[in-house]
Amino acid sequence: MLSSLINKDNNAENSDLTSKIMNSVGPVIAENWPKIEPYADKALAAAQDDQTFEMLARKVYPFLPMVVRLAVKEDKFVTFTLQHKGPLLAKLVEVKNKQGA
Repeated sequence: MLSSLINKDNNAENSDLTSKIMNSVGPVIAENWPKIEPYADKALAAAQDDQTFEMLARKVYPFLPMVVRLAVKEDKFVTFTLQHKGPLLAKLVEVKNKQGA
């Protein structure tokens, strides 16, 4: 029972963290659009290919703010992007459409 409570707390914390990260993704993409734009179409085309998506995540990682890179190592960032590929691609499309308008 204790382990299920711990897992529930961890899932709640992970869900809260995921929510915070996903809410901040749009502004970060918009702010760094000139750097991200060359990869946007490739990321969208790679939506079904995890290997290509992983490569793109590794290319985007250096563009993250230094404080984020100190807190989140590249492998953790790549794992996160693969786990949340759908919502991240949706944010990318949203920002791309706003930039093109």
